[in-house]
Amino acid sequence: MTITMKRIAAVLFSAAMAGSALAAGEADSLRAALEDSNASGKGLTFYVSGSAIPGVVVSIADKYVVAKSQAQGTIVIKLEKIDAVAGFVGDRK
Repeated sequence: MTITMKRIAAVLFSAAMAGSALAAGEADSLRAALEDSNASGKGLTFYVSGSAIPGVVVSIADKYVVAKSQAQGTIVIKLEKIDAVAGFVGDRK
């Protein structure tokens, strides 16, 4: 392997590790918001594939989150499909 190939391999490895660390941080933030909604009973808006779904988290599994809403009843969402969540969870004011 030439020096250039070694450098390219090292850069690609570093980029992959940085990307996985960023993804892990995002997943931790998402899980924290879900757990806070579950504990506090405060609602979240789930953004899933272009749709906004309001609900309160009632349980969290490894691959799914279960929420309830007055409009939709029980909602089961795959964690990997959630683009974002929004709400006033985590606010201590």
